[in-house]
Amino acid sequence: MRAVRSPLEPGAASPSDSADQNERHSAASLRLPGSGTPTTSLGYGCSQLMGRLTRRESLALLEAAFDCGIRHFDTAPSYALGQSERVLGEAFRTRRDRITITTKYGLSLPRGQSLLGIARRILLPAIRHVPAIKARLARAAGGLAGKARFSADELRTSIDASLAALQTDYIDTLLLHEAVVSDLTDELFTALERSAEAGKIRSFGIGSEAVAIPPIYRDARRFCPVLQFEWSVLSREKPAYPGSFLITHRSLSGNVARLRAWLDAHPQTAAAWSTELDLDVASMPVLSRLMLTAARQVNPAGITLFSSRNAENIKANARAMEGAAEAAAAAAFAGLVRRDMAMSGQPSVR
Repeated sequence: MRAVRSPLEPGAASPSDSADQNERHSAASLRLPGSGTPTTSLGYGCSQLMGRLTRRESLALLEAAFDCGIRHFDTAPSYALGQSERVLGEAFRTRRDRITITTKYGLSLPRGQSLLGIARRILLPAIRHVPAIKARLARAAGGLAGKARFSADELRTSIDASLAALQTDYIDTLLLHEAVVSDLTDELFTALERSAEAGKIRSFGIGSEAVAIPPIYRDARRFCPVLQFEWSVLSREKPAYPGSFLITHRSLSGNVARLRAWLDAHPQTAAAWSTELDLDVASMPVLSRLMLTAARQVNPAGITLFSSRNAENIKANARAMEGAAEAAAAAAFAGLVRRDMAMSGQPSVR
């Protein structure tokens, strides 16, 4: 299979183009509900910060995202035992008016989290070169979070803790993390409204699994100014929730590996896609850019999140959002996925 140089491939943009690209990407006209700060259609998810990375490495990734023109950042108290919010606040404490931040309430941290954070700082230098141990620790940290009670008092406490960690006096969007319809009470809604009236949050919404969103949107729409859920080119349907600002994530995550495995198992289809697109879909960087751009296309008025521990991948993802050629290739790619994976009987993700 021949590899074809394209705007989606690493190295396609010259260094002399980077300043212009960053400026174009920064000049986004998107605005989150209730926020006066312009933001970008591509957002950086902070769930991978700190867990396997040092503070310095995490700050460098945030700086790389900002330098690429990305202005929206997504975090949560449960990410990296609260360290994600803290490092994000440190990175942008003097540039707060130039970015937008989403954080969450709904997954509570265990007691003793500060001791766990100290233990992490002590142990990380010793285990950072042992990937298997780092991966186990990261998974264990993620599993320590428990579901909150979704009470008004707990909500207010969580907001104040996030404001302190983020070193800010307002949160652009607060999402109810992994909420379901039964969690959404009148008391909770009143507490959200009062937090907005006090200026602590500028908007609120739901950040849950895609399967939980339809009943919430149907039965508790007042909680849905903003909806955040997973979507990828492998999903069954395009997201459609009129009246809500949409943020999607996991366009890559395990889905890019899943699609790559399917293409490896169907080499004739992979060759046909490469010929039709004039791109080498066997290339993981090319496949990733196509999937991310396709996700962006189904949510043109909202935000598409991605996460990466690699600064070069962050830059490549930002570049992929620019230009008609990338958009046309991603649209054609999405059509091929729908046609050929359905014909093969491959089930879609939700």
